[in-house]
Amino acid sequence: MNPGDSNSATTSPVSSFARFFKKLAPPTKKSPKDTCEASFSAPLSGGSDDDIHQVFNYFDENGDGKISPEELKNRLKGVGGEEHELSDEEAEMMVRLSDADGDGMLGLDDFAKMMKEGEEGELREAFVMYSRNSSVITPKSLKKMLTQLGQSTTVNDCKAMIGRFDVNGDGVLDFDEFRAMMN
Repeated sequence: MNPGDSNSATTSPVSSFARFFKKLAPPTKKSPKDTCEASFSAPLSGGSDDDIHQVFNYFDENGDGKISPEELKNRLKGVGGEEHELSDEEAEMMVRLSDADGDGMLGLDDFAKMMKEGEEGELREAFVMYSRNSSVITPKSLKKMLTQLGQSTTVNDCKAMIGRFDVNGDGVLDFDEFRAMMN
């Protein structure tokens, strides 16, 4: 399967959850400078603290300020349908991984942490997709991916785009530079 495929066996429940968050969060009001940059940024668009709070409230079915594994499971099924339904064990695991105080529930801070971890996993998947399974994104690999996404661009355009975020001046983007660009 492809690295960006949401049904991939390597996709974590937390990463899948980040995709559901993006469906629920209001659209961002960022306007990209050009279509090439828009396609490069398309896989991710993080939510604001207000967005996270709004989604947290959606998942907190009983309004007690905490999300139980059962609430998480119910709401994910409502958003993603049966094909993304979590088992009881998966829901408990997701909560356990982000539950800082050990009460078996997600508070707002726990939920925000889980979202950030999911976004990091999704960011890594996007990096692998753009780098073509290499350790860096080159102008050529970027052009190939943008072409697959339906964007017509030149290698020189891609060099210029990479140059805006290439901190160390080596002509390519490593994961840290990619992460900084996406934030």
